[in-house]
Amino acid sequence: MTRSKLLRTLTVAGTIALSAVATTPAAHAAASACTHDWSGPQICIETSGQDGLPNPGTVTATWTNPPKSRQSATVYITTPGVDYSFKAKRSGSEIVGRTAPGLQGTGDLCVRFKGSSHKACVELIDRNGSF
Repeated sequence: MTRSKLLRTLTVAGTIALSAVATTPAAHAAASACTHDWSGPQICIETSGQDGLPNPGTVTATWTNPPKSRQSATVYITTPGVDYSFKAKRSGSEIVGRTAPGLQGTGDLCVRFKGSSHKACVELIDRNGSF
């Protein structure tokens, strides 16, 4: 196999492996996820909570490629049983917002920015007292 074919094969294999890891859903409170629609808004969610507990800690919502004219945006957060919104502001080339929703049940915790149908979600599993 020539060097260029080997390099191409390794690049394709690495891309496939990275895609599989990046799309695996998180199964605990401390988690992060991003949308993978490269033609649309890149939306990310990150939680800082301790693994296996019902509190996701601080939830950070990030829009990594907003229009340059946007200085802020409303973030819609969907949690098991409660939906609400908060404001996010531009920080450099991103729009970022943080909130602390408190105790959550088991289920998906998602963020979406106003004007976009794209959302990023992490899965929360309340393992508190289930051992």
